[in-house]
Amino acid sequence: MDQRLLVVRREHGGGTLLDCGRPLAWYPSVAAALAVAATLADASALRGGQPARVELRARHTSWLQTAGC
Repeated sequence: MDQRLLVVRREHGGGTLLDCGRPLAWYPSVAAALAVAATLADASALRGGQPARVELRARHTSWLQTAGC
């Protein structure tokens, strides 16, 4: 089983939360987006046994979708 990837991308004065490359929501602060990402990572661990990986990236940084997403 591949690890779930949650990315918080800094942009527009806040942060966008992406799940396996798909945007979930925009938050007015990066801290809020990271808090939700951490909660989702914990929930993944409780449901499937493997925690998700959380990454913080700059707006201009490109990202690749992982194989398991």
